[in-house]
Amino acid sequence: MQTKNNLHTTLKKINEVIIDQKQELIQTIKVEKSIKYPNLIQSNSQELSNWRERLVNVYAEAILLKKEESIVLLNNWGRETADLLIVIQFPLDLAIEEIKFYRDVIGDIIKDQAKADTLSLDEFYELLSSFDHVVDHAIHLISVFYMKKYSTNIQSAKNAVDELSVPIVNVSEKIGVLPLIGDLDTQRAQILMDVALTKSAECAYEYLIIDLSGVPVIDTMVANQIFKVLDALQLLGVETKLSGIRPEIAQTMISLGLDFKETKSFSSLHLALKFIGFEQKNLV
Repeated sequence: MQTKNNLHTTLKKINEVIIDQKQELIQTIKVEKSIKYPNLIQSNSQELSNWRERLVNVYAEAILLKKEESIVLLNNWGRETADLLIVIQFPLDLAIEEIKFYRDVIGDIIKDQAKADTLSLDEFYELLSSFDHVVDHAIHLISVFYMKKYSTNIQSAKNAVDELSVPIVNVSEKIGVLPLIGDLDTQRAQILMDVALTKSAECAYEYLIIDLSGVPVIDTMVANQIFKVLDALQLLGVETKLSGIRPEIAQTMISLGLDFKETKSFSSLHLALKFIGFEQKNLV
């Protein structure tokens, strides 16, 4: 059985072999994936080469580290890798395949060096188990960070679409119209609040018309949110009008007991504009 110092020497040798064979290892997986996924690989060849080199370096470095230190190393690598893979649109399942690929090839390097240094069975098992843990943890981390990043991007895209679905149109210097189309859920109603207040303050509106003619139905939570928007706009000094309220929407608002007496409502946007003195000739 080797001493602790001798075992460290073996680990150092394994580290050096991995570094020496790095380009060969990378080329092996590169050729395999290029054959299976030619279009995907070619379009991201440089980014993938950098990622593969970084992965092999991480494996080589982790060989020399204690378990706690290797976890810190892998955490940092996982975050960086997830960001890169999302940017180049590299599928998670293919990334996991590549991470797993090195389990066997580096496992063979560990086995050969263990034989050369006449390690005991227990020592060999310890080294191999330690590396297996590194690979398993790498797969776990990349899966977690990839999905978090992916979900964040999806949510950001959804928020951007939601914001675009709550546009404010300047019809004159002091008048804005907020036409709403489609279903209003609680999240979109909150965006309505944010956009209405921000845009009204930026443009110094005197009037804002919220047109609901394109909204088929509003639930009680959303109706209450609209009421809060009207209150907030009033605090900003913006006179708000509602237009295009459908009968079923009116019933929902009444059933809630919401008091819209201070907010004038109209059956159409045209009538609301006419009421506040906006003439058709202003459009010319």
